[in-house]
Amino acid sequence: SNELEQAVHVFLVYGTPLSPSNVALYRQVCKELLGKGRSSSTQEGQWLPAVQECREVLYKLWVALKSAPTPDHNDIKDVDRLLHVAHYECLHAVCKSKGGVYSEIQQRLATALVRYCDVLPADRVFYEAGQACKAAGKLNQAFVFTNRFLDICDAMEEGEGTSMIENTDFESTDVPFDFNIQDKTFLGEPERDEVRDWVLTLSMDNKVEPVLHARACYKCSSQIYEGTLLCPSCGVKFKPCVVTGMPVARGRGELAPDEVFLNFHNGTFNFKDYVEFTLKA
Repeated sequence: SNELEQAVHVFLVYGTPLSPSNVALYRQVCKELLGKGRSSSTQEGQWLPAVQECREVLYKLWVALKSAPTPDHNDIKDVDRLLHVAHYECLHAVCKSKGGVYSEIQQRLATALVRYCDVLPADRVFYEAGQACKAAGKLNQAFVFTNRFLDICDAMEEGEGTSMIENTDFESTDVPFDFNIQDKTFLGEPERDEVRDWVLTLSMDNKVEPVLHARACYKCSSQIYEGTLLCPSCGVKFKPCVVTGMPVARGRGELAPDEVFLNFHNGTFNFKDYVEFTLKA
């Protein structure tokens, strides 16, 4: 509803004074705004400005919480996660509209956004990740994401909830099994039927395996899902890249992750600098 957009705009204009009840309200409003469903035909101008304002509100709140005399670490953790969701949503939209050399970053961002399917509408993030992987030629992963999208759509249509969905493909990942399910699906029925036909065709291709793309953990060398921020074998945690949302294998040395995130938002560096920084590191 427009009430969420209006509330976020009020927070942006008049500030976000800190108090436990206020912080809980800011968090709830921003989470609901980010979790709003939309259809594939919704124009960018109808949803992106509100998410951009939400990102600014969350950033200011994040800075204020971190510099408070007695920081509440649970609040910081919750706001930090929502800020990353809003940040990656905005970047994904920019890269998608630019295309060209930004397509690879868009694919990585779409993959990273699956990590937030408990906040963002789950059917949309799995669909967009599947489409991005398909465009990048990562058909194995595209198959897994798109299949999960169809499973969620079926559960939405039948009103049975998602507890019956098979989770084997995502067992050793940090992708939540607690989905944000909306009343209406992102794709209409004709488009879903086309996607279903594509998955069926792909399932008959012997060269395609329904597996997620893997990488080696830098600490224990186990093969792990490329997008996970936690190695299930040795327990090492990774920071997400500020540009792509994908795990940073180890500290880059040049800038601390929090400083990178801070500078990205306060305008100390521009987008191009960060893209180059990511590619060089």
